[in-house]
Amino acid sequence: MRYIVGICLFLFLLVGCQEEEAPKPEEKPTSTSSVISYTIDQSGLHITMNNGQDWMEVPVEVDELFSGEYQGSKTELMDQSYVLSQDRLAFIVGGFKQTAILSSTNQGKTWETAELPGAIEGIRLRIIGFTSEQDGFVILSGGRTMSAEGNQVHQTTDGGKTWNLVGSAPSERIVQSGTFVSMDLGFMSFGSTGPTEYYRTTDGGSNWDKFEVVLPGIYKDVFSVMESAEFDGDEIVMQMGQGTNGDYYGGNVKARLVSDDNGESFEMTGLIDPDDVMTDEEEENWRENDSYY
Repeated sequence: MRYIVGICLFLFLLVGCQEEEAPKPEEKPTSTSSVISYTIDQSGLHITMNNGQDWMEVPVEVDELFSGEYQGSKTELMDQSYVLSQDRLAFIVGGFKQTAILSSTNQGKTWETAELPGAIEGIRLRIIGFTSEQDGFVILSGGRTMSAEGNQVHQTTDGGKTWNLVGSAPSERIVQSGTFVSMDLGFMSFGSTGPTEYYRTTDGGSNWDKFEVVLPGIYKDVFSVMESAEFDGDEIVMQMGQGTNGDYYGGNVKARLVSDDNGESFEMTGLIDPDDVMTDEEEENWRENDSYY
């Protein structure tokens, strides 16, 4: 009897150990985000909202996405001329006699077209963005002659259903870039030859004032194009690039500037190295390495 009880106890302990030591299957992380992207081919402009599993055709002629003064390939949309998000799809179309915003707020199920009243003809630069669900902006430049052109700012306060021509910055130089960080606060930069000029508005684009971007050491000759600006808490963070002719570390390194006075002035706080072309030491010691003092 004792012999049988001993065998049962041994088997019970053996099974328990095996169950305790059995490795658990590895849990693979699941991704819940969907990548939104587009493609342009002979049949038109198509968008996917779910990593390429399904595609929809945008109801627009491809030529309408590149109208106006444009040079380059028609296989890629112009930077900042469109918005792709889960909540909004929007494109600037036209550019000569009529310029409009084609948009959808239900992932392409239905589309609406809203005209930009009084839009400048022969547009070159076209930028669209939204600072809230209802507030958005469009910056246009065009009518270029030699090294001069006009510019316009349009605003929407109803989610893009209607747009109003607000004003323009008081410069006839070539527009390099522009953006808004709120409905009222926006920035534009002008250049192509000579020093870059920077303008700031606090009333949505009706009035503009110059502001200075002071870069230390050699950086004043490296970075010249304001690429983006956005709020980070109470501060505004601006990213500046080198332009098409930049060659500092291959032209890929950017400058990070910060403003704590609502964009009246900016201070450079470091470098941005998206392609890892710098060593960690070079990036960390940017002041000393490039004659900051």
